[in-house]
Amino acid sequence: MRQLKSRFMIFALFLLILPLRAETRARVAETLNVKGTTDAETPLAACLPKGVRADDIVVYGRNKQPDVTVAKTLEKMKVRCRKGKLVDAKTREVRFFRQSCWGHPPPDYLDIRRREKAELAELEKKYTVIVFGCSPRLN
Repeated sequence: MRQLKSRFMIFALFLLILPLRAETRARVAETLNVKGTTDAETPLAACLPKGVRADDIVVYGRNKQPDVTVAKTLEKMKVRCRKGKLVDAKTREVRFFRQSCWGHPPPDYLDIRRREKAELAELEKKYTVIVFGCSPRLN
């Protein structure tokens, strides 16, 4: 019975720290000495721009398909870190683009989409661009 209580407590603590940010989870897991709760660091993590983490989701899985993360996308594209920048197999710099996502679009959503489309077209002329998809929960 005592062993069951301690397992339950560990499970409850794990559920409490799961929704936290990666850095916070790592600190809490280190404090609690719980293994398997930190995100896997990729060798490219040092080259990722501010606001982009290796475990961010690029494509949300549908129909029981797994989500595709930044780390998996970079690995698939054979991206390397050169002089502090991410470059693909053709030595083009890699950039990230987050499109606007909303459940109910604002009144000016067509203008926002038009601006984003133009900005994305400009980026794609010069860089390899990874576009973050919207969560299906917003639809």
